[in-house]
Amino acid sequence: MNRKAFIKQNLLLGGAITLGSGTILAGAGKDPEDIFDQELILEFVFAAHKSLEETKKILDKYPLLLNCTSQFKKGDFETAVGGASHMGRKDIADFLVSRGARLDIFNYAFLGYDDFVKQLITDYPNFLNAPGPHGFTLLHHAQVGGRTSLAEWLQSKGLTEKMFQGVFG
Repeated sequence: MNRKAFIKQNLLLGGAITLGSGTILAGAGKDPEDIFDQELILEFVFAAHKSLEETKKILDKYPLLLNCTSQFKKGDFETAVGGASHMGRKDIADFLVSRGARLDIFNYAFLGYDDFVKQLITDYPNFLNAPGPHGFTLLHHAQVGGRTSLAEWLQSKGLTEKMFQGVFG
């Protein structure tokens, strides 16, 4: 299978899994004890913005929080690894990835997968202006990750903003 077909297949599969899991969790008759409380998810995501120790402590106690998302505003979703990425916390992002955190294009830009990010944008140009958590752009993620050549490439493609204001209302 060629690279482009592999990427398309995995993006579609990831979307189906994401949509399917939301449908399953929203199912009628679910016991509230079967899902995490939103406050606990927020505590974990906030910890991953600033404290490796607190992130480890929470994840050790609740390992299934790893890929949970919080929603700060309508449509503004964020995972713990997403928070670590836009805050420039490579230590926390590396820890979460070592535990199996799922990554998105913003995390890849932060962590230095420059060729992969460039290929995704070449294949799917609308990714260039996609808003990340809180409206942070790919340019922001590349810059806080110290990815100078990727940041320059993104700018050469027309991305100049570090944050898209008001995108989530």
